[in-house]
Amino acid sequence: MEAPVGEHRLALVIPTCGRPHDLAACLESVEAGAGPELTQVVVVDDSPTAPAEVPARIAGAAVCLRRNPEPIGAAASRNKALEMVHPEVNAIGFLDDDVRLSGDWFGVVRVELTRARGAITGPVQRFDTGLVARARQLRYDARYRPLQPFQEVEFLAGGNAVVWRSTLELAGGFPRVATMSDTLLARRLSEVDTPCHYVPELIVFHRNSKGLRQACLTAWQAGWIEGRRGETTYYQRLAKGAKGVIGSRDPVAAALNVALDAVFLTAHATNRASLLRSRSVRGVPQVPKSRLGDLGCSRARD
Repeated sequence: MEAPVGEHRLALVIPTCGRPHDLAACLESVEAGAGPELTQVVVVDDSPTAPAEVPARIAGAAVCLRRNPEPIGAAASRNKALEMVHPEVNAIGFLDDDVRLSGDWFGVVRVELTRARGAITGPVQRFDTGLVARARQLRYDARYRPLQPFQEVEFLAGGNAVVWRSTLELAGGFPRVATMSDTLLARRLSEVDTPCHYVPELIVFHRNSKGLRQACLTAWQAGWIEGRRGETTYYQRLAKGAKGVIGSRDPVAAALNVALDAVFLTAHATNRASLLRSRSVRGVPQVPKSRLGDLGCSRARD
């Protein structure tokens, strides 16, 4: 069932952290493509040292700026922004500060965010050219390749998605984690029977690389947070990735992805082992202090 023309009253939420030039370019792309559904733009500044500057209005829509007293991360910033969204808004779009919208992004939202879909997300394409950026794009492309247009998906790009406000509230917003909050939100949407759908025409262009160190840190954090058991073993997954390097159009970037996957899998395995150990310790019966002497143990000194 298509949403009637004029039903969308859209607020855009954009967390930012010390990237004034990227933020300015993002807002310029919003203004260039904005349609009548744009009601509000909420920018959440998560940088304590480089305050963001924004215009009062974009394409006729009010721009609200919130400054966090201390850094809280993108997921928590998005949730804080929801407190500032105007009551008449019924749909919320999420962008990163380093994206640029494709020309008809708003038109796609008008047509494809229907009442039959809890949320929509679309492709992220790089505009930077470094090795880390190319490697990340290979991962994005591998995610999109098997998908059919408009199918339900269990991922959501936090830098390119639109969600009905009521759906977002039902799902409880973004999980407050260092990374993977958008994917975890998509899983929440599926759990409340309002899944996200993939719309291939909903395109943004993105600065993929924040540097190799950040890529490694993000891979570790994602592996630590990911709670699902993989369908393949650690070595099977790495072997499959290594085999894919040979036929890749960009073998150096593909090899970097194998290394980043090793970081992810190591963190995942480390966390699962830690949880198993903690459960094992909790399951051991505790010896009463009164029996320590009988067991040949000395009491701890104060």
